[in-house]
Amino acid sequence: MSSLNVVIIIFISTLTTVQPALYRFIPDDSDLFSDCRDQQGFGRISDFMDMTAFDISFDDEGLHAKGTFVIVWDIEQTDRVSLDVEIKKYSRGNWQLTPFSVKILDLCKQMKDTTSIVYDSWTTHVITKNNEEIPCFGKGMIYHHEPFVVQFIYNVIGMNMEGRYKEVLIFQAFDGKNRPKSKSICIEMPGEIIKV
Repeated sequence: MSSLNVVIIIFISTLTTVQPALYRFIPDDSDLFSDCRDQQGFGRISDFMDMTAFDISFDDEGLHAKGTFVIVWDIEQTDRVSLDVEIKKYSRGNWQLTPFSVKILDLCKQMKDTTSIVYDSWTTHVITKNNEEIPCFGKGMIYHHEPFVVQFIYNVIGMNMEGRYKEVLIFQAFDGKNRPKSKSICIEMPGEIIKV
C-alpha cells in the first residue's frame, strides 16, 4: 500500500469519527424575551402580546411555562403570519448571522400541524375547550397553557457552538391579498450556549 493511500485512509477515518456534542442555551433574562435592540421600525413585545398572566422560569431542566397570554397585535385571524427566526453569534464586538435560520411562511398552519416543531414545542400545550382547533393569531385571541417544559439542548456535529448567542424572531402579518399589514414585531432571546 502506498503512503498516499495510508494518508487518505487516515483522513477519511478521522472525518467519520467526529463525535457530536451536546450544547445548552441559557437565556440571559428570566422573562426570556426582550425587544430587539439593533432593529429599528419594529413593534415590541408589548405591541405583540400581553404576558402578565403567563409565568416563565428557567432552571437546569429547561424553560418552565404556564398560564395565559393575549394577542394585542392589531391583526385579524384571517391574516397570514410569517415568522423569521435567525440565530446570531456575538463575535468581535458585533452580532454575526450564523447559518442557522428558519422561515415559516404560515405560522397558523404550523401551529396546527402535529408534525411541526411549532406544534411540538408550543401549541401542543395550548388548552382549548372541547378539543377545538387551536386559533390563529388575531387581536384579542387568548391562549391558555398547561404547565410545560421546553429544553434548550442541541446535538451539534463538527463545530464548536459555545459563546454568546441570540435568537431573533420577526413576525410579519399579510392580508388576504398578500400585502404586508400592521407593524412587524421583532423580539429576541439573548443568552449563552455552553457545552454539557
